[in-house]
Formats: sequence, C-alpha cells, structure tokens
Amino acid sequence: MYTERISPHRLGGKAFRIDLLLKRKGFRIRASPLRSTGVIIMNVCIFGASSSNITECYIEFAEKLGHRLASDGHGIVFGAGRTGLMGAAARGAYSAGGKIIGVIPEKLNIPGIYFEHCTERIQTATMHERKQLMESRSDAFVALSGGFGTLEELLEVLTLKQLGYHNLPVIIVNINGFYDPLIAQFERCVAEGFTDKHFMNLFCSVTSIEAVAEALALPPREMPDKIQSVLSDSEKDAARRQPSPDA
Repeated sequence: MYTERISPHRLGGKAFRIDLLLKRKGFRIRASPLRSTGVIIMNVCIFGASSSNITECYIEFAEKLGHRLASDGHGIVFGAGRTGLMGAAARGAYSAGGKIIGVIPEKLNIPGIYFEHCTERIQTATMHERKQLMESRSDAFVALSGGFGTLEELLEVLTLKQLGYHNLPVIIVNINGFYDPLIAQFERCVAEGFTDKHFMNLFCSVTSIEAVAEALALPPREMPDKIQSVLSDSEKDAARRQPSPDA
C-alpha cells in the first residue's frame, strides 16, 4: 500500500491543518484549532454510485454536499473515483478547498478512473483493504444513492456499529425515496424478530444537506449489547433442546 500526495491541502488560506484526536463516547473526533465556529471537524466518509448514468438531481446533491462539508471544515474520505456521485462529491469539496482522501484498489488506480485532485490518493491491494482503510480514516459515514457496492459498504458499517466496533454517525441520504425499500426491509427484519427494534437507531435517514450537517453533530445513542444478546439467545436455544424429564 502506498500514499501519493497529489496536491497540497489549503483550508482558510492555510497550507496545513493540525488535527487533535479526541474521544467522546466512542467517537473519534477531529477538532481543528483553526476553526472558531464551534463545528467539530471530522473526516466524513461518503459512499455513493460510480455510475454517471443517473438522474441529474443525485449528482447535484452530491456536489453540493461535498462543497458544504468542506466549507464547514470537514475532510471527505471516498473511493477516489472521478465519476458518478463519488466524483461529484469530490468536485464539490475541491471547489471549497477541502481535504480529500481517496482510497482506491490497485486494479482501479489508473488515469481516467481516479479523481485527479485528491489531497491524498491511497492505493490498496484489494477491495477489502480499501473498505478497512476508508473506515479507519473516517469519523462519520454518509451513504448517498448507489448500487451493489454502495449498499454493501453501508451494510458493513451498520453491522460493525451493531457489533460495537464503532459508534460513529451513519447517515442515509434518502432523496427521491431512493432508500425507502431498504428501510422497509429493515422494518420487516424488526417486525419478524430478526433484528432488535433498537437497532433502527444505528442510522438516521435525511433528505437535505442541512439535515446531514445537523446529524453529524448529534451525540451517539446507546445501543443494545448485540454480543450479549446472542449469548442469551444461545442459552435459551440450549434450554429448548434439553430433553424433557418425562420424555
């Protein structure tokens, strides 16, 4: 794995920024001493489509979101692609002078595929390593609309949060009702007993850029202990399997 610095990061006329890593109830928070607005500075991971063959409103939203995040001082972490919603979010962040961390597997790290203006473009050996690195460099996750890859990335960070590997914000951007069927499936999982109802709090669903900014500032919610729940279910299952004394 290597890191290639493509261009210097400039924020507020400065060519550098000092990040202080703080802890707050499981959050990895990046606070910049160069900001005086009270906004907690984060690296926000953006999941989204690589396809550009989509309705323009999705692309416009992604670009405006990238611009807003960078304007608020946040960095973005993304899959380093130049097309689709990935590229749109990166263009928006770049236009506002934001820090852009692109993570891309070796197979895709070729001109014409990667976004040219990343502050850092990090090559990984595999897609699995790419996801792990994106997750480790991020303080929050925002899922824009997308296909199989986006859905897989979203479900992975939800699962990791459910198991207690992190307690970071997971924000689903549900414009045009794109994620209504997925959220309905989550609700069915709860209704049929496959998922604890409290795990619907693993994420929040929003429909506007302002709502994304507000969700990033929310404190983490307490979640049930999934591992303890599994152990309890295992004990109950074992008890059910015990033969009856009268058998």
